[in-house]
Parts: sequence; structure tokens; C-alpha cells
Amino acid sequence: MSKEWSIWEGCKAGDPLSQRQLYEQYKSRLMGLCRRYAASREEAQDMLQDAFVKIFQRMNQVEAPDKLFAWMKSIAVRTAVDHYHRHKKHQHEDLEAAEEMSDDYEPLAMLVDDGVLVGLINQLPERSRLVFNLNVVEGYDHDEIASMLEITTATSRSQLHYAKALLKTKLKAIGILRYERIA
Repeated sequence: MSKEWSIWEGCKAGDPLSQRQLYEQYKSRLMGLCRRYAASREEAQDMLQDAFVKIFQRMNQVEAPDKLFAWMKSIAVRTAVDHYHRHKKHQHEDLEAAEEMSDDYEPLAMLVDDGVLVGLINQLPERSRLVFNLNVVEGYDHDEIASMLEITTATSRSQLHYAKALLKTKLKAIGILRYERIA
């Protein structure tokens, strides 16, 4: 029996030692995911804690240990979205200020240190940050994002456009003036 299988079985049985091992094994990766959605480290820690509570409560939903991380990741994303719904402010963002921008943003991760890029993304307004992360990082389409965030598909698209425009402006401010799409 593999170590992953043993931890998975132990977590399904509610074994605290197995739960601790699972937490230690995945906390950094899931914290990175939560950090992309949170406005602060403390908020990300709250999301992570909530996600692990849900993970341990619903462990019996996982069919096999090889599906565990993908399932845990989806729980963490949904927890971040739930956190947004609980804490969202009813503010309207000024979309008219966003400048036109192309879709050539993908190679940014290769040109900018991860910490800098995450910091810039975290400076985005809350809804734009969520839409950007859900679409660009997690790969959800606009219909799925609209359903999760209880917004229209058009709003999802405009929030993504706004996020990209803000990121472009912030990148220019730190000296990245031009970048090219990787073929």
C-alpha cells in the first residue's frame, strides 16, 4: 500500500494523523492558490483553513488518491469564490478608465518574478482579480465564472479586460514595456 493511499484512507476514516500529513503535504500549494484570490495573506490563510475543513468533511467524495489534489484544488477555488460572496462590497468599478490592450499577456510569468506578478495581481480590484484568476490561472470559461460569481457573462468578460488593462499599466510602471506572445 502506497503512502498516498494510506493517507487518503486515513483521512476518509477521520484519522487526525493522516489529516495532518495531508495538510502538511498540500498546504503550500493550496496556500499559493488562495493567495492569488485573497487581498492579504491573512485572508488567504482564512480561505485555506476553510478549504481544509471542507476537504476533511467531504473526503468520502474522492474516488481514488490520484484524483485527490485536483479535487482539493477545486474545493479551494470554490472556497475562495464563497469567500468573495460573503465579503463582497457593492462597489462599481470604473471600467471606462481601462485602456485597450491585446491578449499578449501570457508570457508575463516568464519575464517577471512570481512574487512580483502575484503582488500585481493582488492589487487588482476584488472582482477583477477573481475573474482574472478563474479564467487565466484556473481555466474556467466566462459562462462558468458568471455562474460562480452570480454575474453576467458580459460582466465576466469586461472584468477580465479591465484586469488585463490594469496589469498592463502596472507592468509599464515597473519597466516592462513590451512583451510577445509565445507561439
